[in-house]
Amino acid sequence: MKNYLLFLMLLLAACNNNTSVSEPKKIEEDTLGDRTDIPPVVKEQVYNLDSVRQKILKDNLKSNHSDKIVHSFSLEGDYSAEGNDGKAFYIDNQIKKIAITFYGESGKSGYTYIFENDKIMVEEKRHEYDVPLSGNIISTQVASYQIDYNGKILENDNKEIDLDTYFILKKSIPFTLK
Repeated sequence: MKNYLLFLMLLLAACNNNTSVSEPKKIEEDTLGDRTDIPPVVKEQVYNLDSVRQKILKDNLKSNHSDKIVHSFSLEGDYSAEGNDGKAFYIDNQIKKIAITFYGESGKSGYTYIFENDKIMVEEKRHEYDVPLSGNIISTQVASYQIDYNGKILENDNKEIDLDTYFILKKSIPFTLK
């Protein structure tokens, strides 16, 4: 019985020991005001592509068009203030197109990725609203470019582009289903 109690006490002490996890250090504000040397924390959702792949295949088992699959999705995380929605289109188990829209208070951004053999054609559209959350679009900026599957820019129309969204999608949406 003594050995059992000793073991229990050691186990309890080990569980309460915080040596493996530390609290974030509190950073005092310096005399110059807000600190700009501290990078912002961005939550990135980790997806298991095999699980996503299996879910897509399972959801489309009853489809009459098994060679054409459409997968609706929404990325979780702090990607846009008002949410997002997207669709991935597959033909013969290969990704052919991804379309995703990110909604914000002052506008929305739409991305379309067309997948070919060795390149991806990308179109980004950024719409601004006349007043927050109105949905009445007053201006649109369009950027078109081509990248390879690794995200390397092959062609750009000399406009500012967003490759981060591609890398997020690449981690979130399987490009092949089998």
